[in-house]
Amino acid sequence: MAKIGSPLFILQEQCAKDLMAVIERLAEIGFDGIEFLGFFGHSPADIRRKLDSCGIAAIGDHVPFERFVSETGKVISERGEIGCSFITVAPPPPEGMPGGTDYPRTIEAFIKIGEAVNAAGMRLLFHNHAEELCGTADGKTVLEHLMDDIPPAILGLEPDFGWMGIGGADPAYYLRKYGSRSPVLHFKDYIPSDNEQGFLFRPTGYGVIDNAGLYAMSLAASKPEWYVMDHDHAYGRDIFRDLEISLDYFRNLEIISNN
Repeated sequence: MAKIGSPLFILQEQCAKDLMAVIERLAEIGFDGIEFLGFFGHSPADIRRKLDSCGIAAIGDHVPFERFVSETGKVISERGEIGCSFITVAPPPPEGMPGGTDYPRTIEAFIKIGEAVNAAGMRLLFHNHAEELCGTADGKTVLEHLMDDIPPAILGLEPDFGWMGIGGADPAYYLRKYGSRSPVLHFKDYIPSDNEQGFLFRPTGYGVIDNAGLYAMSLAASKPEWYVMDHDHAYGRDIFRDLEISLDYFRNLEIISNN
C-alpha cells in the first residue's frame, strides 16, 4: 500500500504545546509519515528519537525561502538528522517570483540550494498555493514559469490539489505535466462557500476534488513516494478525527482502485 502522511500545518497550536504528543497521536491513527512545519523548539536529535520510537517517518519540512538561502547548510543538516527525504521551500517574496524584478536571483538561489540538497541525498520541492496559479501575459501560470525555468533535477513539485482547485486550475493538468517530478502529492479537499474566502476545507474525499481520478492518474504518471492528506482547518471539529477520516477515505480508495 502507498505511504500516507499528515502535515503539521493544521496542528500548529497542538505542536506548540506538545509536539511529541502530536507525533505519538499521528502514529496511533495510522499515518506512515509526518510533514513538518519547523521543530517547535525541539532539537533534531530529540525529534528523531521520538519518530523512531513511534515507527513513523519524517517525510520533509517546509522552510521559508530567505532562511533557506541564508542558512543553507544548517537547514539541510538538521532535516537530514530527523530523517527527511525532502525539503520543501516556501515561495520567495513577490519580487522574486516570475515577472518580478528579482526573479533571476531566485533562479540562482534555487539552483544553489537544490544542488546542496541533492548532495545531501534529499530532494528540494516547491509546494504551490492558489497565488501561483494566476496567469501571466504569455498564457502560462506563475507556477509553470517557476517549474519550467528551474531544471527538474534541481526542483521537484509538491502539488497541492486543493489550492490548485481554489486557484481556478485543473489539478489533473499539473499532474500530467509535472507528475514525473512530483514524489509527494497533497490531497487537499474543499467545498465552495459564500463566506469571505469562498470555500471551506474538508477532510480528503469529502469535497469537490476528484481524488479518485487523481489517485488513478498518479499511479500511471509517477507512482509517487508519498500521499499527504492535507487539511488546513477543521472549524472547531476534532482535528485528529478529521485527519483520521481523510486517512480512512484514502485507504479505502486504495483498496477499491487496486481490485
